[in-house]
Amino acid sequence: MKLSLQLPVLIGIILLSVIVIPNSFGHGIGYEILPSVQLGDKMVALEVSSSQYENPDNPDREIQFSLFNVDDGITIRDVTYHIIATKGEKFLFDETFQAPDGIFVFVLEGSNSQEISLTKEDQSSFFESIIGLKKEIIHVSGSPFKTGGLYKFDVEITTAESFSNKLEPPIEYDVGLSIPERVFFEVIDPNFGKQEMSVVTYYDEISDFKYDSKSKEISFSMPFEWEIENINQTSVVHEEITFQKSFGDLLVEEYIAKVNDLEMPQRVITIDGFSEKQRIVHIVLNQNDLRDIFENQEENNNDMRFSLMPVDDSKLSTVTGNGQYRITLFWEPDNIKSNSNVNFFFKITDVFLKNRPVVVDYELSLVQNGNVITNTNGKSSDLKDEYNTFSAFIPKEISGPITLQFDNLGGNSLARVGIPVVVDRIGFVDEVSIPEWVRNNAEWWADGQIDDSDFASGIEFMIKEKIILVPLSGESQKGKDVSIPEWVRNNAEWWAEELISDEDFASGIQYLVSKGIISV
Repeated sequence: MKLSLQLPVLIGIILLSVIVIPNSFGHGIGYEILPSVQLGDKMVALEVSSSQYENPDNPDREIQFSLFNVDDGITIRDVTYHIIATKGEKFLFDETFQAPDGIFVFVLEGSNSQEISLTKEDQSSFFESIIGLKKEIIHVSGSPFKTGGLYKFDVEITTAESFSNKLEPPIEYDVGLSIPERVFFEVIDPNFGKQEMSVVTYYDEISDFKYDSKSKEISFSMPFEWEIENINQTSVVHEEITFQKSFGDLLVEEYIAKVNDLEMPQRVITIDGFSEKQRIVHIVLNQNDLRDIFENQEENNNDMRFSLMPVDDSKLSTVTGNGQYRITLFWEPDNIKSNSNVNFFFKITDVFLKNRPVVVDYELSLVQNGNVITNTNGKSSDLKDEYNTFSAFIPKEISGPITLQFDNLGGNSLARVGIPVVVDRIGFVDEVSIPEWVRNNAEWWADGQIDDSDFASGIEFMIKEKIILVPLSGESQKGKDVSIPEWVRNNAEWWAEELISDEDFASGIQYLVSKGIISV
């Protein structure tokens, strides 16, 4: 008998029928039971599970196969498994294993060797050895196992209940098992600097990870067979994107998710903001979503291209460290500038009351690098259409990221959260022309080999002589002293190392001109 079934959702992912993502951090039931078949006078089924289902960061990759009686749950003994394993287009192994207790376990171990090796470890207890019950774990090592992704196992069960009981025909399963993997990425944003992101993929390995600082779009690709047979065998595809809450531009209350350039419904996106320092965004596609993509995408390439970006003009929103309160925030004017006033508008809601506005005491500070710029305290409004306000003057020496720090909400020291915003935001410019040799100046300044005045004079000269072409905006107000903020130095260093674009660097020059540090 032939059951052509790919494990519908991959080890460690969440089935939609039981999904509670906000508290799950992407962890679900973590195993799959394949359809039952007739074995003599009983119905049996194959269960496949992974040790990583509770924690994708677990370095151990133990996979277990178990044939059991559907009626009483008792494992069938003396089972022989013939397994052919592949990953992508790579053949891994073709081996036969005997399981006296019906449970077969093997461990995937990454190594630098291109050769796949299998070694047996006897884990029989003293009692099991006495009665002749051999219990083995198979260690499978090689370079393919250094990463997670989609593994395929052609499983043929040739004996059951007795090693002499040959099954004719054998029981066959096609199993697709995903080993979750977290991949870390470092991105450079001209306003928030270096930021670390990670992606946990519960289907297959991802590639082509990118972050566009202009559109704030996160994108990556993953192999996927766009065939009806494969879609019918795949219940869920789940990707989990994590970034630090210090990355203020991404702390929005709403995102747009696209797959193969098609915008997905909002229900596929779940935001988990219950960690004090991180936000996790889940993209969960069910089988109907996969069918819709298949029917509407322009090309049926063997890949799945994900993108996630904030909705335009979406307010910032995050949850306090104790998970009780949600802060929703916006401000006027949109572009916060130093040496000027800004009005912040915020709402405090109770997560446990379905985000209903509540009356609660709060302390609020405006902070940069641990230094308090200004602070206030008050009691929030519980009116649905009314925002609380906080007006502040931003001193002229303040620029770059600052944090609105909410503390002691409701008198609870754990009810706190910071929301980063930007003063004197670096914009984006077009028609930029910067010669390659200018990188030397930027690198020397970043390394402290030339001072602020020399760097500013050099850039000033090159703009005047049209060696550097930068569209200039804002009015230049020449100051007495040349003092360039540290974040501009960081941008120069990153540009010298080709970590940010010419446009990002040119935006920093625009800032220097608008502040009168460079006079043109």
